[in-house]
Amino acid sequence: MTMEDDARSASTKASRRPRWPRTAVALGSLAVAGAGLLASTELHGIPSLHATPQAQRAAIGATIALADDAPPPPTRSLMAAPTGARALPPGSPFIGAFKGSPESRLIGIYRAIGQQQTDVALDAAAALTHDVPGFRLAQLVYADLLAARTGNTAGFGATGAASVSSPAVVAEIGELHDEAVQRLHALQERPPAGQVPAEFIMLPKAIHHAIAVDTTRSRLYLFENGAQGLRLVSDHYVSVGKQGVDKTMEGDQRTPLGVYFVSDRVGQGSLGEAFGAGAMQLNYPNLLDQLHGRTGSGIYVHGVPFNTYSRPPKDSDGCVTLANDELVMLMNTVPIHDTPVIITRQTHWVSDDAIRQHRAEILDAVNHWQSVRARDDNGALQAFYAPGAAPPTPAAPPVPPPQATVVMIRGKRHVIPPPAVPPRDPISFDNLSVMTWSDAKETMVVTFNERGTRSHRETSLRQYWERDASKWKIVAEGTVR
Repeated sequence: MTMEDDARSASTKASRRPRWPRTAVALGSLAVAGAGLLASTELHGIPSLHATPQAQRAAIGATIALADDAPPPPTRSLMAAPTGARALPPGSPFIGAFKGSPESRLIGIYRAIGQQQTDVALDAAAALTHDVPGFRLAQLVYADLLAARTGNTAGFGATGAASVSSPAVVAEIGELHDEAVQRLHALQERPPAGQVPAEFIMLPKAIHHAIAVDTTRSRLYLFENGAQGLRLVSDHYVSVGKQGVDKTMEGDQRTPLGVYFVSDRVGQGSLGEAFGAGAMQLNYPNLLDQLHGRTGSGIYVHGVPFNTYSRPPKDSDGCVTLANDELVMLMNTVPIHDTPVIITRQTHWVSDDAIRQHRAEILDAVNHWQSVRARDDNGALQAFYAPGAAPPTPAAPPVPPPQATVVMIRGKRHVIPPPAVPPRDPISFDNLSVMTWSDAKETMVVTFNERGTRSHRETSLRQYWERDASKWKIVAEGTVR
């Protein structure tokens, strides 16, 4: 077959496909219309994803007025084969709609819609819903694309909502709408290149990973701690508590805010079907939570039921949930005990220079405490603690000074000098980690190992400091393990 025959055959196949109504080309009712048409050709590792000015002004679900001079239907040259990525030419910007994670494929579908490649979007949506049938948002986008092919652009999810009168279905479509907004906004507002969350002041080499959860963006960021510091390696859509964040009591269905650590790992089936592929338990309530009277327990980063791919942005009883495949990746990556998990309303990204400047001021207080502790000066050490926060140091009973011993050997009196007082075991510190947190007061969480130089006695200690006026004070302290 010649190239001309091949082109003619492709044109014939394309002509057999149903033509999209001119109104459907705009697809103003799809989620992408309001959240922003994605024009970038990559998903991860890019500084930003740009929305068209018109899309920035629109609201999701709003119907876009279609002018009589709407653009013609997209060319069929990209769709010589009915479905699949193999129908696209090498280097096509829409390959991402068929390959990668379910979320990256969904974003690729949005980009195809934004570029008016509606046939590509429809084929990619069909493939995605086939591969991940529990991805409800993808199912709804697929349904909207099918409806748009017939000229129905009544609104986001309007086809499904119009077919039933159940308030539950209407509510579910609203939740999927919110999920679409969160996924798109988080991917449009990428973290600034080379910047990290302001809370990560200092992490030792022994801590290989760190996690930050931005609850406003429904996003979890995984960092690798290497020779050059923290590096963002992946980020994931997550759900939080039904009632939002700032947990204060048992059963309030809120996700706690603060600095936590992975304290345990639980396999699939141990906690129930709702936890999906497994869970990583956080150390809520930590010592600071207990100090401020926060109650409750059992806060996890966990998966979702196996009959769904994801949950709405606010759908848990207080835990952080994400897709099972992504949860398994996290569980296989981060160790327990040492991995910090910072949960914030909104992540503030700062440069390494800003971190270094803040670190110098904070480490001055920590280093001063460690120098006094190394001298074993309990009196001076008390000044570092808030009232009632210092660890108990019970007074030892008075010990008389050692006395010489007198013995008689063969009728002669001999004086044996008192035994020498053994020298104090010098103390050293290592594996220092420091993270900050701003709540009612500025707080820092300090963890380190304390080791006896000769005895090799080792203790892992965690301190919670709060800034009182211009001074840092330790308000809670305890051993980690």
